[in-house]
Amino acid sequence: MVKKTGILFLTVFVAALLTGGCQSKGTSEGGSAKIYYAAIESGDYYEGWANQLKEQAEAEGASFDVGYAENSVETQVAQVKDALDKGYNIFLCGLVSPDIAAEVKAAAKDAPIIFINNAPPESQLSKDQYVYIASDEYMAGQYQAEYILEKLSDKDEINVVLLKGPKDASGTIGRTEGLKQTLKASGKKINYVFEDNADWNEDTAKELTELFLMTGRQADCVAANNDDMALGAVQAFEEAKKDTSSILFLGVDASAGGCEAIAAGRMDFTVYQPMSAQMMATAKAAVNLAAGNSIEDIEGATEDGKYILLPFEKVDSSNVGQYQ
Repeated sequence: MVKKTGILFLTVFVAALLTGGCQSKGTSEGGSAKIYYAAIESGDYYEGWANQLKEQAEAEGASFDVGYAENSVETQVAQVKDALDKGYNIFLCGLVSPDIAAEVKAAAKDAPIIFINNAPPESQLSKDQYVYIASDEYMAGQYQAEYILEKLSDKDEINVVLLKGPKDASGTIGRTEGLKQTLKASGKKINYVFEDNADWNEDTAKELTELFLMTGRQADCVAANNDDMALGAVQAFEEAKKDTSSILFLGVDASAGGCEAIAAGRMDFTVYQPMSAQMMATAKAAVNLAAGNSIEDIEGATEDGKYILLPFEKVDSSNVGQYQ
């Protein structure tokens, strides 16, 4: 009887040990991830990202901190070095410039990096080590072009005002290429009657659009790389008392202001970037990489292990209510 009791006790003990071991592994993978977000700058936009990333990271059992580089390359590199010295073992980085990816990697030594907000060159990415998470920026511009071609299908020649983000930003490059290449492929004559960088800024876009209006040239559409710039263009037309009923205004991001303008008939089209889904994927990927695991099981992961890409969604007056 004593022998059977001893065997039973040993069996229960081993089972409990194994179960406890499995639970510890699940907790430690999240708990071992110390995430540092090297953000481009402070302000509502990136601080909003940081707050949501922190929430997602903590839901995954990871710790989280953030530093704002204020658009300084030297500050960003120094912040990464300091965070590494303090024991952070996985980095999220919105690059101040795509050109400094190698410097940031050197500062992080062998720690994995998830790039967000601004893409590095593909040559700087590697499977399950240096990863970029976003939506396919080309697709945003492609969707804008498709909307323009649909709504202006009766025109053989289309005059386009193009307002772009910062010169070297991956969003600027991808969205602009998607727009231009899709319009070109239509076979129509496309005239870029005005094109300039408004750096994501509504006021700058308004000023540039005012300059365009002074030229007296005609536009069929204003395509902006983001909603804020589209809204700046709308305001410039309205203040100049120009008839906008036959002009398309298009943005990207499906921001609160952009969606409100579409609902009010002031803007025509935007593209929703699934930021919440991006942040969830970022937190999951950070926990995986910190534990030495792959990102392959995360929705949107590419076969080469370098990207997690989540699709944009088209937004116009027919469905804008879903995004408000």
